[in-house]
Amino acid sequence: MRETKKENFKVKDKRFNANKSTNAIAKFFNFSDLNTTFKKEIIGGISTFLSMMYILSVEPAILGSAPSITGNGTMDSQGVFLATALVTALATIVMGMSANVPIGLAPSMGLNALFAFNIAQAGKIGYEGALIAAMISSIILCIISITKLRAIMINALPHSLHLIIGVAIGFFIAYVGISNMGFVEKTTSGLPVANLSNFKLNYPAMIVGTIVLFGSIILFFKKFFAPVAVMMLGGLIFTVILANTVDAAAIKESFGNAKWVSGSWNFDSLFSGFAANIKNLFSQIGHSEIWNKPTMYIFIFVLVVLNFFDATGTLTSINIELNKAIGQEREIPQRALVIDAGATIVGSGLGVSHMACYSESCVGISQGARTGFASIITGLLFLVSIPLFRIFKMMPNCITGAVTAFIGTIMVTSITEIEWKKPEIGITGFFSILFMVITYNIANGIAVGIISYTVASIGIGKTKEIKPVIWGLDAIFIMYFIASAFIQ
Repeated sequence: MRETKKENFKVKDKRFNANKSTNAIAKFFNFSDLNTTFKKEIIGGISTFLSMMYILSVEPAILGSAPSITGNGTMDSQGVFLATALVTALATIVMGMSANVPIGLAPSMGLNALFAFNIAQAGKIGYEGALIAAMISSIILCIISITKLRAIMINALPHSLHLIIGVAIGFFIAYVGISNMGFVEKTTSGLPVANLSNFKLNYPAMIVGTIVLFGSIILFFKKFFAPVAVMMLGGLIFTVILANTVDAAAIKESFGNAKWVSGSWNFDSLFSGFAANIKNLFSQIGHSEIWNKPTMYIFIFVLVVLNFFDATGTLTSINIELNKAIGQEREIPQRALVIDAGATIVGSGLGVSHMACYSESCVGISQGARTGFASIITGLLFLVSIPLFRIFKMMPNCITGAVTAFIGTIMVTSITEIEWKKPEIGITGFFSILFMVITYNIANGIAVGIISYTVASIGIGKTKEIKPVIWGLDAIFIMYFIASAFIQ
């Protein structure tokens, strides 16, 4: 009888191994070790795409206001849309194929505003100079990543500091989401301020956004297979119906972009605008006004610091969520760091601002994404979005904001694992979260957090426990704040 059981076990084991070996894709992405399936990866990839696709409308809107160094017009927003879709797809697919992680890359929401308003406009070097600065800063960051210096700096931080970064980013993107849902007033540049918005105009967005947010949370805890995707698609259908049937000021304010406009499928403008942005960039590389301004070099330094810690913090938080999902402790792949830095080199040459790993990847992870196959699905969907650009641009901000807030809710759950009873950790967590939210900048929160960690450690007599890398970071962040004063 025992022999029979052993034989049956061997037969099952052989079948399992046979299935495992004959499926080339599953074997390449290591499905078995990471306990995943094609269904989970596809749903995860779609969920990540749906939570990231707002960048297809936001990036063109922001960069479309960046003036040219020649004084003639601004960046072509349609061209920015095509560049955003292409570069996001390429970078995300390469991330999946090379690093085998379910991480999507797209233009950074924090750095695109800096690109347009601080560098191109206030810095008076135009979007051409801003793209050049982005490219140079990313080359420097790529070199840092290749030499493993970036990984060394990441590993030098105590575990609780990694958790703090992830939790702080969770609060940050939740704030971004709540503001996009219409609850928070915004400035003319699109940045939220500490004030409630006009409820008379924004109440439809608030209601729909709240339903999508809490619906996603409920379905998530009910273990529904794709809560975010379902709520987003349901919300889109509802808002499209309202936008096209109800003629009211509040509906127009909340769901204006969901209204169907005839004659809006102009594909020629996508390709002509894309070509124009690239042509203007390379034709102005030798422009004296770009290289004669000291601020150009300050911009490069600031972008290196911002991109380093913005991307590092995001990668760290995503990696924490991924490790929880797979039940393993894995470090951030070296290739992921290099791809993250290299994406902007390509992106800036094609006409988009700094690329970054997206925290929205956690949505895909929460829906089952474990490998790079999910990233390939996400990247392919960004390619599909090009011919369907008008439909994807109809997604109201309140829905994408609700998804962003949902991501923040999930990420903040790591807060219980932080060693709050240690004074240096508690103070670091407090200032990181506070400054990341009130300055609307991830890098600022990390910078103030690291500096406060050093100050608190000195105050309680733990100076000897501060690693040399931390001291180096303190010096860099102080120089960063000084340099930032010159570009404001």
